Amino acid sequence: MGGLLLLLVLGLYVAYLVLIEDVRDLVLHDLYGVAPCSMPPIDTATDVAFEYSVLANLLLVFVGASCTRWLLLPWLVVHAGCVLLLAATGLLVLLVPVHQDKLTVLLGIDFQVYRCLGFLPIILAMLLLTLWVVIRSLFVELGESQEPQDTCCPLRLKTGVQIVGGVLAIISGVLLVVFFAKLDEVIAWRYRAIVGSDITRGALTAMAGLIVLAIMVNILVILGASGGRWRRALLLPWLLLYGAGTVACLGAHVYFTSLCWREEKVTGSILLLLAFLTLVLWSLVWLVAAQVTERPKALVGGHTALTFQRL
Repeated sequence: MGGLLLLLVLGLYVAYLVLIEDVRDLVLHDLYGVAPCSMPPIDTATDVAFEYSVLANLLLVFVGASCTRWLLLPWLVVHAGCVLLLAATGLLVLLVPVHQDKLTVLLGIDFQVYRCLGFLPIILAMLLLTLWVVIRSLFVELGESQEPQDTCCPLRLKTGVQIVGGVLAIISGVLLVVFFAKLDEVIAWRYRAIVGSDITRGALTAMAGLIVLAIMVNILVILGASGGRWRRALLLPWLLLYGAGTVACLGAHVYFTSLCWREEKVTGSILLLLAFLTLVLWSLVWLVAAQVTERPKALVGGHTALTFQRL
């Protein structure tokens, strides 16, 4: 079911990006008098609904591998918002009048007939709400099950985090070489195209410094995940750096999705995917950092209460 929903939502999102100019011109502008790109919240809400639904359904696919029931929670939250958004869209079509002359030219129907189209998103909202109830029942059922659900990956958590740190250190090293070879010029060109001014040399130097810092904290992850409890403090710099990077990616995602052009929306989708993957890795590293020592505590001198009993 998760795979079918993923393909359906992904297909609808691709169709929306392909037909986005027609939607703006024929629906928003001609029928409701909303000029293209004049209301960024409309673009942001539409893009966020599609993109977060894709990610939530992707997590639903992983639940099929018996990972953990908590992967269902983002799906429930996101699609509760989608139900409200579909219901609001249906009420908008039913209640808000449109330009009758434009409606006659475009569809050749009366406004009263056009209002019937408002029942379509409401019906979809009811169907999605029914599916939401089914997924919630599955969430509750998995919580009441006594069977262990830690069969996601045969690797130990510490070993997996060390592999993640090593791979990210290699990627950061390659990125540093590419940055000084060509990437800094590409960033300067894109910055000039978006902002309209040249990026400062200090900003490019700060980017290179962040890449070097990423290499260092990834090496600390390899060392911190291999030792005892005191070594896990070495994971803190990684958590801080990549946590800040995740927040920055999410903020940039909201900014790019509020813009007008298709290329900027694709950039926002890539930033959201990067934030999602980073958040998954951040959760794994945090689980290792939060683990306590498994060594049993013993009383001083190994004495028990029987030692002090008088004969």
